[in-house]
Amino acid sequence: MEMPRTSELGRTGKNWLLIVGLALVAALFFIWPIPRTTSPRDFLLVVCLGLFAYLVYQSSRRAPICWQLLRVPLGLYLALSVWIVFVAIAISEETAWSLNEIRGQWLKATIALVAGGLLGAAIRNDDNTLRLTLTIIGIALLLHVLYVAYQALSVWPQQKVLLTRVAGLTGGSDKSNYLTNMLLYFLLAEIIVRSVFHRRFLPVGNIPLAVITVVALFAVYVEAMRNGIAELAIVLGVAVILVIRKSDRMRRPIVVGITLAFVIVALVLGYLTVRKDERWQTFLETVPIALDIENKAWINEAFFEQPMLANGQAVDWSNYMRIARMRAGLSLMADHPLGIGFGRNAFGHAVGRKYGSRTSHSHSGIIDLGVGIGIPGVVLWLAFLGVLLRLGFRGMRESHSFPALALLFLTAGYSLRMLVDSTIRDHMLQMFLFLAAFLAVIVASQLHGPQRETPAPAPV
Repeated sequence: MEMPRTSELGRTGKNWLLIVGLALVAALFFIWPIPRTTSPRDFLLVVCLGLFAYLVYQSSRRAPICWQLLRVPLGLYLALSVWIVFVAIAISEETAWSLNEIRGQWLKATIALVAGGLLGAAIRNDDNTLRLTLTIIGIALLLHVLYVAYQALSVWPQQKVLLTRVAGLTGGSDKSNYLTNMLLYFLLAEIIVRSVFHRRFLPVGNIPLAVITVVALFAVYVEAMRNGIAELAIVLGVAVILVIRKSDRMRRPIVVGITLAFVIVALVLGYLTVRKDERWQTFLETVPIALDIENKAWINEAFFEQPMLANGQAVDWSNYMRIARMRAGLSLMADHPLGIGFGRNAFGHAVGRKYGSRTSHSHSGIIDLGVGIGIPGVVLWLAFLGVLLRLGFRGMRESHSFPALALLFLTAGYSLRMLVDSTIRDHMLQMFLFLAAFLAVIVASQLHGPQRETPAPAPV
């Protein structure tokens, strides 16, 4: 029988540092998405970086860290960072603006990535602390989800209706939905670990796990973010494929039941979205109108007259603007294949140059990134995400671990969402890179040696 890994929390003299570090992580994940908390979140991030670096230094003296499986993603991220700075200095016509954006955006995101990786390295040999860490992060996300559900139900006793597009403690329903989906990927990973691999990772019973999942799905519904629901549905589809691939380990009725449950959830969420959101009814008619970007209405709703649909009504602004800005973004990338300089609003700067009227971002993270750092930068970024996906899939296949599934689902969801929402920025980018680096280090550690995760039966 394989012995469990040593608990870092049991080491006198260092356990209090790790406890402090986990408390800081809990606080960081709770305040990260809350508006006007930039100073405290930056402070917590820097403190976490220093503390986890010290813990890694102490632990590496006892057991060297294996970086072989992480050389490629680290190399890609480093190459991307060098390219971002190169574009700002050598190519951009607004060097000062781009360098300031790099300092405020990419540097902070890189600190988050390093801090997450260091945390993973500090606890890589401790299953119990790993479970505790992921549970703490899950609880921080759950608090946000519970507040969303509370807000949605707050007017029910008097008005018998649910509030929708609820933002919770965040700056918008899109931001709260980002957290809800992240929590659902954790829950989905746990469901598969228990049902397919017959293990238990998170320290919750089956009934609480089911209740939390239902609450999170309710939050997805009341947040009413069609992009978030589409993202979740696709990730659920990936989960279905994984369940089917591993069906030889399970009784056939269980496989069919889990698969049908995932499919039904995706279909119901999709149906409710289409039925509830009137924008879908004119989406197809809007596409050809939006592809005509010579009409500058997509730049600013207030300054330009909006195109009309066949019924005489103006196009839905969200439908029209998103499609047109994606089309314009591709055109701008063709005009500037090496980019104009990294920045959250690089798209708006490029639009101002070409069309004489500046806007903000394109509502597509990958378009914003492509306009800012060009095609080489996009290729490096996609390669980085692809390597993370491959690492998660390999970890799922070989170690059957929760961290591997969580890394796979988290990266897949983020990769999908960045296509249709501006998520390569602010706390969304920082949270993703922190978690991705943390999980990647854990998965690489599990793959490097013999099977390290101690199996445990699912609770009744």
